[in-house]
Amino acid sequence: MKATVRAPEIESRPVWSHSCALDDLVAPYAIDPAVTEGLDTEPGWARRWTARWKTAQADAISPVQDLTSVPAIASVPVRGFTWRAGQRHRPGLQYLLATGRMHGFESLAERNLLMALDFVGNVVEVLSQPFKLRFTTVDGSEDHRRTSWCSRPTRRC
Repeated sequence: MKATVRAPEIESRPVWSHSCALDDLVAPYAIDPAVTEGLDTEPGWARRWTARWKTAQADAISPVQDLTSVPAIASVPVRGFTWRAGQRHRPGLQYLLATGRMHGFESLAERNLLMALDFVGNVVEVLSQPFKLRFTTVDGSEDHRRTSWCSRPTRRC
């Protein structure tokens, strides 16, 4: 299943650094309704969808509904980032002042999000590819997606 996204029309205005928030820096994307209609979101979906993550000690699988109890900060990427000539996406590394180290990205959109998170100023950690999401569709098939996770003092984003 491939998601089709398009950027909404947004008004351009100055963003002042002393009062900036993440919503000021990141434009939302609209997902094609045909894609979301294809997801199995019947009651109990959060028990059927699973997340798999890795730590130095072992792999673990958990229902999505239990992700708040996952020790995300102890996780390692579920897969590494690769670079090669001729690939169709633009991976790289972005330095974040908030964490004091480089973070991998696989697209310019991910790079822009990393820069926006650093600009917001209260991010304390960013984890690339911390878990693999397994979800089901209305036709019963399964799909796997990798996600990114960041930690802010008050919430995940």
